[in-house]
Formats: sequence, structure tokens, C-alpha cells
Amino acid sequence: MRLDATLRSCTAAAARLLLVASGCFALLAGCANTGGIVPAATLVDAKTIDPGAALRATQQDAGWPQRAWWTRLGDPNLDALVAHAVAGSPDLRIAQARSELALSQAKIAGAAIEPNVNAGGAFGRTRFPRLSTPQPIGGHNTWNNHLAVDLSYDLDLWGRNRAALEGTLDNVQAAAADTRMAQLSLETSVVRAYIDLALQYALLDVNQANLARQTRIYDIIRKRASRGLASELELSQARTPIPALQAQVQQSERAIALVKNQLAVLGGDGPGAGDRRQRPGLVLDAPIAVPASLPAELVGHRPDVVAQRWRVETAAQGIKVAKADFYPNINLVASIGLASAAFGNFFTFVDRDAIGHNVGAAFSLPIFDGGRRQGNYGAATRNYDIAVESYNKTVLAAFQSVADEVISLQSLTRQQAGIEDALRSASQAYGLAERGYRSGFTDYLNVLATETELRRQQQSLALVQAGRLDAWARLMQALGGGFDATAGAEQP
Repeated sequence: MRLDATLRSCTAAAARLLLVASGCFALLAGCANTGGIVPAATLVDAKTIDPGAALRATQQDAGWPQRAWWTRLGDPNLDALVAHAVAGSPDLRIAQARSELALSQAKIAGAAIEPNVNAGGAFGRTRFPRLSTPQPIGGHNTWNNHLAVDLSYDLDLWGRNRAALEGTLDNVQAAAADTRMAQLSLETSVVRAYIDLALQYALLDVNQANLARQTRIYDIIRKRASRGLASELELSQARTPIPALQAQVQQSERAIALVKNQLAVLGGDGPGAGDRRQRPGLVLDAPIAVPASLPAELVGHRPDVVAQRWRVETAAQGIKVAKADFYPNINLVASIGLASAAFGNFFTFVDRDAIGHNVGAAFSLPIFDGGRRQGNYGAATRNYDIAVESYNKTVLAAFQSVADEVISLQSLTRQQAGIEDALRSASQAYGLAERGYRSGFTDYLNVLATETELRRQQQSLALVQAGRLDAWARLMQALGGGFDATAGAEQP
């Protein structure tokens, strides 16, 4: 009964102290001086940005981008390669680990808004010195034991801990968006490298065909020269391009090996895995869809834009944390324990008379800190400005990347049509020149000239076709992961 009465008395006293302190702190709250520091940056509104002529014509409703956008290329080997890279990429595992780190940091911040309870104790056989310790324990050995349970709870009157928790939760969202951006970048890198591999094989085909054609022509002229029907000049002219064509074949083979190594490393494997990579089934003239509409809202869903927006929210919570430091703080504290340092056996402290307790409130009142709090508030405010401007920069860069790739696609589509016409003309001219030479109506210089132009147009077509697919892949990345090509798409 005596202990219960004591506890009730202490609790009532603590409550009165808390009420008095709260009243005083409420009066002091108006004394916080932030020095007039305010954020200077404002978030850009994507709807107010002029997207440019290339995008203004497409400002209509559009479907949400689909995730597996590369499946439109119709190559199952590419689909498997992207899945393998996502599963094995070190870069993606690093991004995922950072996301999990942010979640753990949020758990740490969340602990500050909960009561903190600790238990502890110590047990020891102690000899108390005679000259410094009064009788009767001075000069004797005795047990010095204690057990205690302590509780503290930050009332968080100004929301500092809650703001810190919200800031870390916003950072979790930003880290998740960063992980998605890392995955999108990896997927795009794999698709672009795969397109490059298909291009290098196409160029190898062109170079091997040209080498084989030139070798056949040389054989024909060599046979004709042996019969006196061709001159040494013609024979030399036919032999001269062969070493250069052989070098071009070797260059294509080298480029293929390098791209295979790149794909292997993107998939988290060693370069040796590239040796087993087969020729892509992707054809460079694969049909692709260009979105008929690209509204500003799509750019706002890009993972990097989303990540920056969450970082703005994190910085905003940082301002609240810094501002709360200007105000007084109150913690509720309580403890209860058992202790004994008198004569007796080990269990002497386990007794009603060994009980001690403490219930109360602890407070802190900022008076003078040399400008530290004001400096922290200024730093938090400028961090917010940096986050806002970083978001604005990311949004503008997103619009630029989308516009650039749309312009590139439109231009490459027109270029491809022109090169296809030129290739048809070059093929026809080469056929006429070759038949004329075989019939004796034209000399070999005409064959060389038309054959060179044919080779150039074949290479140009392969390059522009691959460039078009590459620009399409970059557009999918710029849009945040692709788009639904079944909803209002145009075939260029």
C-alpha cells in the first residue's frame, strides 16, 4: 500500500509539472527565429512546358507504357536475354540493396516516435574501503546488486520525429523509383546492344557478299586474261579491292565479338558467355510503332522523374525537422528497480525495501546556440531548393529526350525510304553494268563504280534500319518503359 501511494503521488506531481512546462513552452514557441529563411525554388508544372513542334502534334490521350516493350521486336532470344540480365545484373542488385537500405533507415527513424524501454542490471561482490566508507560496511565485503527498467517517451510536441519518419519513408519511395530506373536502363542497354549485334551481322553479310562477288569477278577476269581477252590493268583493278574487303569482313567479326562480350557482362556473366551467343533472330526492318500521342503526363511517370519528386518531399520534411529544433522539447521518463549494497547474501536486493522508482519529465529549452539551429534550418531549406531544381532539370531533360527521339525516328524513317529507293537503283545499275561487261559492251570501270555504289547503299540501309530501332529503344526508355502500341499507334 505504501508503494502504491508513493507511485500515485509521484504520478500526480509529474502530471502537474508537465502541464506547467507545456504552458511555458507554448509561450516560448513564438520566440523561434528562423532568420526569415524561406525556400526560393518552385516546382515546374509539366503542363506549362512547350514540348516543341515534334510533340505538339501528338498532344492527345495515350495509353500507359507497357513494361516489356522489347517483345514487340518479336525475338524470343531477346526476351530471354533481357530476363537473364535483370536476374543477374550486379548494377540492379546494387540498386535493390540501396532500396532495402532506405527501408531499414525508415525503421530506425520510426523507432523515435515509440516509447523506449530498457532493462539492465549489475551484480558484483564489492569491498568498501574503510577509510572512505562509513561503518558498518566500510572495510567489509558485501554484494552490490541492482536491477532496473527504464522508460522514456518523446512527446514530439512539434512533430520533429514524425517529420523525420515521413522523410525517410519518402526516401524509400525514391529508392524504389531508382531501382526501377536502374532496371529500365539495363533493359534498354541490353536491347540496344542486341540491335547492334544484329547490325554487325548484317554488315558482315554485306561485306562477305561483296568479297565473294569481287572474288568471282577476279576469277572471271583472270581466266579471260589467260586467253588474252582482258588486260593486266583490268586484272589489277579487279584484284585491288579484295584485301580491303577482307579487312572489312575482319572488322565486322571483331565488332560482333565485342558486342557479344558486352551482352555477356550486361547479363552478369563473364565474357566467355558471349562466345556461346548465337546470331540474333531480329531483323533490322522489324515493324515498330511510334506513338500517335505523347501527353505530358507520360513524362511525369518516368522513374527518374518520380524519384526526384520523392526527394523533394524528403527535403520538405527536412525543413520541418530543422524548424522543430527551435522549440522546447519534453520527454516523459520513468524507472523502477531493485538495489542493495548492504550486508547479506546474494538475494538481499530481492526485497520490498530494495524497490526504488522515478517518474517525471525531462525538458530541453534552446536559449543560445551561436546560430547552429538557424544554420541547420538554412541548410535544410537550401537542400529543398536543390531538390526542387533537380526535379525541374530532370523534367526538362525528359521532355528533351522524348522530343529528340521522336525527331530522330521521323528523320530515320524518311532516310530509310530514300535509301531503299537508292538501293533499288544501285542494284539495277550494277546488274546492267555486269551484264554489259560480260557481253563486252562496257569496260570494267563501270562495273567497279556501280558495285561500289551498291555496297555503299547496302551498308547505309543496314545502318539506318539499326539506327531506327535504336532510336525507338531510346524513345521507350525516355517514356519510362514503352507504351501500349495497340492504342492509337502509327506505322511509319
